Amino acid sequence: MLGAFLHVAIQNAGAVQFSISDRATFTNLINTNAVFTTNGSVSSKIEGPVWIPNGQYLVFSDMANNKLKKLVPPGTFTDFFVPALTKTIYNGNYLDLQERQISCLCGSNGLAVVMTTNGVATPLVTTCNNLKFYSPNDLTVKSDGSIWFTDPGWDSGLPLPPPSGSSVPSGFQTGLYVYRFYETNGNGTAAVMTTNVAKPNGICFSPDETRLYVSDNGISGNSGRVIVFNVTSSNTLTGSNLFCTVSQGIADGLRCDVNGNLWVASGDGVEIYAPDGHLIGKIVFISTSNLCFGGSGYKTIYMTAAPNVCSFPVLIAGAVSNKKLTVSAAGTNVCVSWPAPSTGFGLQKSDSLGCGAGWSGVTDPVGVTNGLNQLGVTPTNAAKFYRLLLN
Repeated sequence: MLGAFLHVAIQNAGAVQFSISDRATFTNLINTNAVFTTNGSVSSKIEGPVWIPNGQYLVFSDMANNKLKKLVPPGTFTDFFVPALTKTIYNGNYLDLQERQISCLCGSNGLAVVMTTNGVATPLVTTCNNLKFYSPNDLTVKSDGSIWFTDPGWDSGLPLPPPSGSSVPSGFQTGLYVYRFYETNGNGTAAVMTTNVAKPNGICFSPDETRLYVSDNGISGNSGRVIVFNVTSSNTLTGSNLFCTVSQGIADGLRCDVNGNLWVASGDGVEIYAPDGHLIGKIVFISTSNLCFGGSGYKTIYMTAAPNVCSFPVLIAGAVSNKKLTVSAAGTNVCVSWPAPSTGFGLQKSDSLGCGAGWSGVTDPVGVTNGLNQLGVTPTNAAKFYRLLLN
């Protein structure tokens, strides 16, 4: 029923509403009787929430105060990382396949993508084709280890290139682009992936990684667009189609759930779109900059909605809970491998597939080599199936 509103009480934040466009699908995603929580407030522009499974806490960017903050649910806030240089502003954050935090620096002393571990920020990429970025903003990581990020040009104080600005500063990119690079011993080489987005902001892959979604805030009078690209097996992009347009404000941060629905931070909350682009419904409260899935089973949505960090339990896991197994030959044996660590996931095996399959935990010793968990399996004439499952 288009435009129907349901109301539910929330903690410390007044009332939240749900605008339901596709009731059958919406009820599989959200329990409207669940509690919407304001975990706390920060007197700053806040962005880039990322869930840290090895510790069960949230990290997000406190942009105006030049730091990363940590939230231990439900409401304990502390400083997580404070850069030594001023104007080293963190924006988007994500975990790579080894659960290391990768971040975009958009301040004038940053303009890089960095890895932040143990209180040290290590630059991973600072240029593309020997030209500097304007303002790395948001990022995502593909299962092959490639890191994809956007550069809309905000928060650096730099003049911007056409069509967003009037000139190209010396030594900087000729436009505002989406980039891809691979970590290589702390030094990545970036490639421009598309010039078909006027001002790219939020970014994420579909669960099967055949689609890349990018929010585009560069069209005058229409900054709420999300563009979808097809991703080829060789990591190129084809097509450039309008996927959706949010009803209020800009389309900002993006995340997919395991069913491929796209959750979009927007001007009045979070909008949820089915893979075919139709609107499922909205969590309506205040303007939201970004979001991520976290918590137990990745079934909590965390949202940065200045000045508040908010959370809401949902009925579906985020696509971040997808972990891919790789099977390869290892001499006369077979090697089953997946990224290490893989906090919260357990390897299971079965002799069959289907609902009645007898899955059991693997107790064989698992080694770690080159950032991969590896299990050697002796081939037999009988079929064996393996899967990773959230514990």
